[in-house]
Amino acid sequence: MDRRSAVPDRRRAGASLIERAGFTPDAPPPKPAVRHNPVLALVHDGSDSGILGTVEAGMAETLGGGDLLLALHSLPAGDATALREFLRRHRPAGVVLLPPLAEREDLVRLCAEARVRCTRLGPAREGAAPGQPAIAVDERRAARDLVGWLVAQGHARIGFVAGPDGSLSAQQRELGYLDAMAEAGLDRGPALIVQGDNSFDSGIEAGRLLLEISPRPTAICASNDEMATGVLHAAAQMRLAVPADLSVAGLDDGPLSARILPALTTMHIPWGLMGREAARRMTARGAAGAPETAFVARLIVRDSVQTLT
Repeated sequence: MDRRSAVPDRRRAGASLIERAGFTPDAPPPKPAVRHNPVLALVHDGSDSGILGTVEAGMAETLGGGDLLLALHSLPAGDATALREFLRRHRPAGVVLLPPLAEREDLVRLCAEARVRCTRLGPAREGAAPGQPAIAVDERRAARDLVGWLVAQGHARIGFVAGPDGSLSAQQRELGYLDAMAEAGLDRGPALIVQGDNSFDSGIEAGRLLLEISPRPTAICASNDEMATGVLHAAAQMRLAVPADLSVAGLDDGPLSARILPALTTMHIPWGLMGREAARRMTARGAAGAPETAFVARLIVRDSVQTLT
């Protein structure tokens, strides 16, 4: 047998097999697949424990018995470098961003660069485009409906405790207050709006400032329940009875709103349902990039508002 003539034949046969397999010698190697841990990270900044707990419970209910574990990750001040390091070290299967972090485009980009699925919970935006929060609630409408209801109860001088600058959620809620006051033809001057930072302590301070105005507001609406609770404490410190001397209302319907005295009238933002939807999207193939899902807030009337008419 002529071994020299057999070598080219074998090379040609091998080349034919390689071609049939679709291999091109000069083609770049495919990118290695990213291996993710079976963990879904709920990322927050620690600014609202009530919302966090409600969303966590909703997500845990959906994930129970499944393949994904739920982990909470605090990102104080929305530190992008810290999120990048978290994604690199832990490689979660997905990230759910709570407001105000959900409004940060740079954090969403970091998730995309790390090839980690991301869903955002936040206020609805008109003409929302791809990349906007996928699970939303119309917070402007929620605040407008709440203040409009206070007007219907006979309140004409209504103070407002606004949320922090730079937060879309806070902006939407303040706009809702302004909408309702304008629709009723009522004074909405700057003296009636005091800014807080969504915390209980800032609610106390804002409440004191509003209650020093003359004439004093008959009702104060706060941008969230934490600050509304602070307003209740400010009223107590000034020996004002709620609701006899002052009506107080909030937004969110967090876990404590029904347990404080008096129980707080508020707008129920369905954070639990939104958490369930976020978990469902993360466990359904291809659902994380689904169109925005909008939820509707509803009024919860309790004991902190007095009817004047």
